[in-house]
Amino acid sequence: MKWDTSKEAIAVKLRADGKTYREIGEAMNITATSVKHKIRRLSQSSNMDKYKHTSEKTEQLLAASNCINGNAIHILETHSGFGGMTEQYQKIGDVECYDIDQKRVDHINELCMEGVTAIKGDSEQEIYRLISARCAYDIVDIDPYGFPSRYFPHAFSLIKDGIMFLTFPMMGVAQINKITIRHYQAFWGIELSDKDVYIEKIKAKLEDFAFQHKREIDFLDIRKIDRVFRMAIRVKRKSLCDIVGLKVSRNE
Repeated sequence: MKWDTSKEAIAVKLRADGKTYREIGEAMNITATSVKHKIRRLSQSSNMDKYKHTSEKTEQLLAASNCINGNAIHILETHSGFGGMTEQYQKIGDVECYDIDQKRVDHINELCMEGVTAIKGDSEQEIYRLISARCAYDIVDIDPYGFPSRYFPHAFSLIKDGIMFLTFPMMGVAQINKITIRHYQAFWGIELSDKDVYIEKIKAKLEDFAFQHKREIDFLDIRKIDRVFRMAIRVKRKSLCDIVGLKVSRNE
């Protein structure tokens, strides 16, 4: 079954009536897992506090921002949502934030936060424009509703010396099917049997991605928040020689 707004409304109504995911699935001829993921996604889109985790993210931001040098701080949010973290970021710098949903962008603009530019757009595409324009940020927050895979390796080129915050779903949050399995393999070199080394595999791949753009990274903080891992990553541009520890004699 393909989801549309009418079917979403039916699922939400049944859930509000106390039906289990299995009961909803049986009534709509769809799997319970699909129902669960759809209702969760709809709840995220409606700005429910349960799914924003602003307090935990803010705590991590305050701890990591000590690594940023300078007074003029430029911040990029790839997924602003309704601006929960935007309000926190604008306290420390100028914010450029994107969301694909016009009502979320309108909501942020209505808050009239100083130094905040909210733009409707698909950040997966917009990021290439920012890179082409040689934009650089002190903080880049990549916080999609699903995998952040399509932002790498190129997202690292947006930071010369700063912090990347990255949200990555726990294994199994995304419905496991043949596409998900292949996605894990193609982007992150992860197999379903790697559950115990899931984060280590992601860290290793991020280090590879950073190297491809002449960046060295350091994982300042990784914390589990509900069903996601939230990473604070120090990013610094360096020569490849320095990254690998190769000393080159200029006199030879």
